[in-house]
Amino acid sequence: MGVFKRTTNRSGKKRGYWYIEYTLDGKTKWESVGKVGLVTKTDAKKLLELRKNEILLGKLKTTDKKTVPTFSEFTQDYIEFAKGNKKSWDRDMYAIRKMSPYFDDLKLTEITPIEIEQYKLSRQQMVKTQTINKDLSILRRVFNVAIDWDILNSNPVDRVKFFPESQSREKILSDDEEYRLLNESPNHLKPIITTALNTGMRYREILDLRWDAVDIEVGYLNVEKSKTGKGRKIPINDTLQNCLINLKSESFTSKTTGTNDIDLEMSNNTSELPRRHAVLRGLCLRACGFDSRLRHHP
Repeated sequence: MGVFKRTTNRSGKKRGYWYIEYTLDGKTKWESVGKVGLVTKTDAKKLLELRKNEILLGKLKTTDKKTVPTFSEFTQDYIEFAKGNKKSWDRDMYAIRKMSPYFDDLKLTEITPIEIEQYKLSRQQMVKTQTINKDLSILRRVFNVAIDWDILNSNPVDRVKFFPESQSREKILSDDEEYRLLNESPNHLKPIITTALNTGMRYREILDLRWDAVDIEVGYLNVEKSKTGKGRKIPINDTLQNCLINLKSESFTSKTTGTNDIDLEMSNNTSELPRRHAVLRGLCLRACGFDSRLRHHP
C-alpha cells in the first residue's frame, strides 16, 4: 500500500496526478485521487487511510461502485504495464499521444463507439486507413487491460468497424533501386538500410543490435529480441560484412569507444521512432517510387 505520483508530458504540458495503491480481495488496486495542485499528497494519504479502514471493516468490496479513471489517467498506467509486457510498447505510446486530444478528459466509460467513430473520421483526413486500424487495435488493447483490471465490463472498440485493407503486393528492390536508395540516404542511415536490405530484420531489431551479437568472422548476427520472443541467427553476406567491418573500425576511432552498442547514430529514444520511420519512407518514395520502411527486404 502506498501513495505515488505520476507525471506525463503531452503537447509540451506536464500534468501530474496523485494515486493510492492498496490490496483488495487479493488484487492490487490503483485509484486516482486527483490532479497535482488541486489535490495534495496529504489528501492522498488521508484517502489511503480511509480505504485501509474500509477494508478492515469489510465495507470496501470489489462489487462496490468502481472509480473510473479518465483516458489520460489510465493510459499513464497502461504504458507502464506495456513497457513490461509488450515489445512494441513504443508504438502504443505513439498511438495514445495521437488519441489524447480526442479522449484525454473523458472517463473510460464515456468513450463510446460514437466517439471512436468520430475519431476515425477525423484521423482519416490526416493518415492512411491502415494507420487508423493499427491505432484502433491498440485502443482495443487498452480497454481489454482495463477489463482485466476490473475497471470496465465491456470494450467499446468491439462494436467499431475497422477500415477494409487491401493486400499489397510485396515489393522487391532491384539492384538499381537499391543503389538509388543508398545514394539518396545520409551517411548515418546507410548502415541501417544496408542491414535491412541484406537481412530482412525489423527496424527495432537493427537498432537493438550490439557488437557481442555480431560474429563477423563466422558470418552471423544473433537476434535475441524478436517480435515472436524467440531468438534467431541471421547469416551475413559479403555486402553486410564489409559494412559492419567499416562501421566497427569507425566506432573504435570515435567518441563512443567503451560502449558495446553498435553506433548507428540513431539512439533508441522511442519518441524519435515515428519521425525516423517517416524519413525512411520518404527515402524509399523518392528513390524507388514506393512507400516502405524496409521491414522485409532480404
